[in-house]
Amino acid sequence: MSITSKELAKSKIEKLVNKWNNSTGSDFTEQDTITNFILPFLEALGWDICNVYELKQGGYPVSLRKTVPVESRSPKKPDCVISLNDKPHMVFEFKPLVDGGDIDRYNHRKDKLQEEAQYLNAKYGILTNFSETIVYDADGNELTKFKHPKEYIDRFNELWVLLSKQGVSYPQS
Repeated sequence: MSITSKELAKSKIEKLVNKWNNSTGSDFTEQDTITNFILPFLEALGWDICNVYELKQGGYPVSLRKTVPVESRSPKKPDCVISLNDKPHMVFEFKPLVDGGDIDRYNHRKDKLQEEAQYLNAKYGILTNFSETIVYDADGNELTKFKHPKEYIDRFNELWVLLSKQGVSYPQS
């Protein structure tokens, strides 16, 4: 019996959650958090983290950079943009795993995230430090919140539909 990409993704995320359970969050800077948890999390969900046409960190997606002159671009650069079919789909704001990982203290970043998502005409704005993840629509309305990495497993079907490449490419009916 062969394993599906969805089952494989869940297995990889379970390993990340176990790694998180065995770590001390206060040891992680924002970049450590991105490298050790967030990028592997996105990769487990099917995104090609090494393809700048699909996942662009610290700047605008390649498609926007090709079509919008530098002087016309917003000076606010998102932490990460995931593109689907050459169009921005998700805009991310990354935060470090420190002080227990409480993401709500970054709620003021929601406005920046909303501006970036609207500017790029993206479907979602996502605030995450891996410990917690909040998914907003482009208008800044909270769609869902994963309050603990364990919820990635407990609510995996919801996670899959919202954030996996396969889930957003071929939405479930």
